[in-house]
Amino acid sequence: MAPMYTGKGKYWELTNSWWILLTLLPFGITSFISFLFVGVRVKKPRWIVYGLVYLAVCIVVFILPTSGITALTALLFWIISVIHAYKIRPIYLIQLDVLQSKEKVLDNQKYSKLRQEAKERFNVSESTITRPPKPQTATKKRKLVNSEEITTPTPVDTVQVNKINLNIASEREIASIPEIGIILAKKVVIKRQEIGGFQSFKEFSEIMQLKERAIQNIEKKVTFSHVDHISKEKKSGRVIDY
Repeated sequence: MAPMYTGKGKYWELTNSWWILLTLLPFGITSFISFLFVGVRVKKPRWIVYGLVYLAVCIVVFILPTSGITALTALLFWIISVIHAYKIRPIYLIQLDVLQSKEKVLDNQKYSKLRQEAKERFNVSESTITRPPKPQTATKKRKLVNSEEITTPTPVDTVQVNKINLNIASEREIASIPEIGIILAKKVVIKRQEIGGFQSFKEFSEIMQLKERAIQNIEKKVTFSHVDHISKEKKSGRVIDY
């Protein structure tokens, strides 16, 4: 069973790996299309260059007179292109997953901006769109005690707003705040792990470099538990990119 490289599931990974089939045609005559496609799709110039190289080899092989050396060269580059395609497949799937998530976030931000501009144009406040329920008025219960009428008010339900604790909340909970989103939520979790947590909203807004409009909206929805900053060593590593 082939390993999965993303959280999108096996079906998603298989359907987005169809381009490998182009390398399986005889003597790799369409292998260059595979590398040009993935290079353009995830904006990776190196793979586009590989595609042009395979195209050049294919043209040269067909131009040269047919001989044993020519056939061996074509067979060799065919095998190389197939192996190369399987090597870059995990990298392509991971980068495609991140790219699609980013595109989705950008689309949501775009629609949110358009909605905000529409509100400002028509001078519509949020309260006129979504009106909060009216608080229940205290009802009176009448009781007769010693032939005297006494009215007893019943307690009114209070509405409590649950704030998200950014020092202990999960990445998904932080991303649920509209002004933060999934990309900034990832950065918040990484920075929280590095410094051991945020002491206050002021420190949080300065570290994350929030804009003034975002600061006003986010401050009402978050809270911070008391923590002591803990410095952590950053580990560096090397990623092999084919």
